[in-house]
Amino acid sequence: MFFQILTIYLILSYSNLYAQDNSLKRERIHLGPEINQNHISYEDEPDFSEIYRYSEQNHKEDTVETKFEPMPIVSYDSNTGFGFGAKAFLLNYLRYRESLDVIIFFSTKGEKWFRTVFSIPDFELRQGTVYPLAVDVLFDYDKFVAYNFFGVGNQSKFEDKEIYTRQLIETSAMFNRGFSELLVGQIGLKYKKIESWNFDSEGKLIQLLPDSNRTFLEYSSLYLNCRYDSRDSYIHPTKGVVVQADLEWSPDISWNSIHFYQWSFWVQYYSLVFFPATIFSARLGTMSIVGENLPIQLLIPIGSNRTLRGYPQDRFLDKSAALLNLEIRFPIYRRLGGIIGADFGRVWHSIDQFSLDDWHSNAVMGLRFYMDTYVVRVDVGISQETFGIYFNFGHIF
Repeated sequence: MFFQILTIYLILSYSNLYAQDNSLKRERIHLGPEINQNHISYEDEPDFSEIYRYSEQNHKEDTVETKFEPMPIVSYDSNTGFGFGAKAFLLNYLRYRESLDVIIFFSTKGEKWFRTVFSIPDFELRQGTVYPLAVDVLFDYDKFVAYNFFGVGNQSKFEDKEIYTRQLIETSAMFNRGFSELLVGQIGLKYKKIESWNFDSEGKLIQLLPDSNRTFLEYSSLYLNCRYDSRDSYIHPTKGVVVQADLEWSPDISWNSIHFYQWSFWVQYYSLVFFPATIFSARLGTMSIVGENLPIQLLIPIGSNRTLRGYPQDRFLDKSAALLNLEIRFPIYRRLGGIIGADFGRVWHSIDQFSLDDWHSNAVMGLRFYMDTYVVRVDVGISQETFGIYFNFGHIF
């Protein structure tokens, strides 16, 4: 399915470009013998509508440049080991302001990750605009041979680590509306299947009751999101505020092997603190999952690449969690930048137990390379227990 989606998109993209090129040749009006039509460009003729008979809408769409940004991946990650693969980002090849983001990744610790996201219009192009409908379609496959489990709760011990094999398949379709330049609503459907096996015969996981450690989970859910968003960019914001509430509900229906609801609330802040481009950024959020007999595969994790970067993947696990990330993002040279910051987090069995005691923390530093359509990220997080090195794409918030 992953490669079929990519193949169909590429075929449509190039056939559409070919058809538009022929259409432009037929529609070009006569300019007189003194003008060389083969050398007309945006710079030569700013009044583009006088050269080609476009509709107003098509003319607006064609101001978005078609882009293809590939990126080979050679990386090291504390959780996945040495990795290799590729990322490709295609923008506006169909001339509908759409984007296709594809990642293929393999690692020495047994991770196989395929991910594709198709958005129309693209996230960045619709940021801060009013639009009636935007659609995001995701397919994600992630098989991890050495997936971590340290136990449940905020006091779980590092030395209790055990590993198992976990495979995730997720698809989703999200429908968005920009009610104003600052207010966005989203509704969508998700399908997720999680399979787990290869448990340690002497570990804690295999001794858990079947409801607490399910080897097979499959469910569909409804997802709702409401967001106030004043960021000046989706990819690399320099100022603005985000206030976001999310709700996911997996109902008690026949084809769902589990039912629950999960909510989260996030606040993000960005501000230019030093000229020309030093940015203070902060994220604070809390999340909780509610349901009966929830297995460890559905509990909320913190630790690793996008949460506590000084701790390994799923270091702390429970039904509720809170997180605070602080970063100073600064320029180094041209497209290269850096960050310094800190991460803080904690889990609870219930959000009613929320407190400011016993939060885990780590320092973090990293590099950023700013492409036109995405950010390449390398982070090093250092905690009292260990350290983490991560290579990925996009700011963590």
